[in-house]
Amino acid sequence: MKRIKKIISISLITISSLSALSLDELKNMPKSIEKDFYIWRFISDKNTTKEDAVKSAKMIFRVNGKLAKAYKQKTSLSLPKRVYRPSKANVDRYKVLIKQLNSSSNFFQSWLNLSDSDKLIIFTLGGKEIRAKLDKKLDSKTYDNLTKQRNINQFIFRVFKDNLKNLKDTILTSKPIKTNKINYNNLLLLGFKDLKLGNKYNAAYFFYNAIYKAPTRFYADRATFWLYMATKKSQYLKKVAGSYDFNMYKLIALDFLNLPYPMPATTKLSSTNKPNIDIKNPIEWAKLKKQIFTKNPNWQALANRYNSIYTPSYYYYILNRASRDTKQYFPILHRDILSKYSIDRQAMLLALGRQESHFIPASVSSSFALGMMQFMPFLVKHIAKVRHQNVKLEDMFNPKIALKFANTHLDYLNKHLYNPIFVAYAYNAGIGYTRRMIRKNIFKEGAYEPYISLEMVDNSQANHYAKKVLANYVIYRMLLGKPIKITKVINELTHPELTDRFRK
Repeated sequence: MKRIKKIISISLITISSLSALSLDELKNMPKSIEKDFYIWRFISDKNTTKEDAVKSAKMIFRVNGKLAKAYKQKTSLSLPKRVYRPSKANVDRYKVLIKQLNSSSNFFQSWLNLSDSDKLIIFTLGGKEIRAKLDKKLDSKTYDNLTKQRNINQFIFRVFKDNLKNLKDTILTSKPIKTNKINYNNLLLLGFKDLKLGNKYNAAYFFYNAIYKAPTRFYADRATFWLYMATKKSQYLKKVAGSYDFNMYKLIALDFLNLPYPMPATTKLSSTNKPNIDIKNPIEWAKLKKQIFTKNPNWQALANRYNSIYTPSYYYYILNRASRDTKQYFPILHRDILSKYSIDRQAMLLALGRQESHFIPASVSSSFALGMMQFMPFLVKHIAKVRHQNVKLEDMFNPKIALKFANTHLDYLNKHLYNPIFVAYAYNAGIGYTRRMIRKNIFKEGAYEPYISLEMVDNSQANHYAKKVLANYVIYRMLLGKPIKITKVINELTHPELTDRFRK
């Protein structure tokens, strides 16, 4: 829900203002994204002076676009932003090297004579014209040595962005050496490109190498699944099927093996006592997070403190942390609201809520997506208008209101999108992005389809999000008594009549 495009004019919609905060109240809040949200509200308030806005800005934890815009409007000043720039040493080194190469009789050969790090400096900082001069097939030793440098990932990115055919061929046909510094994402990308070219043998090497660079179990399962797809060796499929992580790849593997989905971890809420915490208060959630992420936390004791019917989301969240995600919980919360909806809608709301916030009512994202269902402020305004409801942004911290707003939003999305994967794309990245992505017609019949198209969606953040939501959705359908196979949902992507109204 981080980058949803504005779909209608919202100039006529009114959102009630938060009671004015004072600087002293802001000072007493722990430095956090949640505090940044209130600083943004403070700076945006028409009664806040320029001087007080400047003082409040000194308390910002992390600058985002909303804070920068509000601060600029209030003070005519700019907040500092982190902008990546090549180091001066690299730029100076580049200027010296390029002068030497341009004065040589053979540009490419002179480049080959440079050190590996200097080769990559020239390639990374040079423009398209220089990179085009270097588009020649490299011998294996030269390329292997380049892969030992951390800048190899910039090199790979530029080669494919500039469509340098000879260098692409070098990369795609080179088996990665053990000491390579190619990152996980690039290893997967190269594997997918080789698969699409029919080079299963080369692809398998990339996928195998990626397993050992995976940052989490999800990513390891993803690489192992594709190692199976490249080799068709059942040992890899069985490994994914036995993963502790309830991800998309595990569920697909179980379908391929014709095995049932296992039940996720369960535990009961045993207390009716009300912990001393306001679940609708983002600052109290920020304080609890500091306890959760402190050094050497006693997670089990902390979880027990919130084992209550009043704080289930805190309880399950901390239990996940306590097990380091080896035990994963899929609680069915807010049954009083959900029971009014169809099983499919219940499963989708639960799938989104689990992925967006782990059902934390007062969650705030770095871009100020709000509440359990992580609504961006502009979308709150739009849905409030649709519902003819006057609300404050802070009302999104009330899970009952958040769920009703999410249901209204899904009503709109489902007019255009019928597959939970596409709905998840739209919920996260906007229906405009989803429409453009679908119309690129990447979901076609063919080898490895539609699985490989799912990997090639160009918005990596939305792509990862949709995979997580899909797995949640399938598990919740099972828990709600209306199971569905994940492969059925995925295979529908090549049939537009079953998934969306944007393709013909």
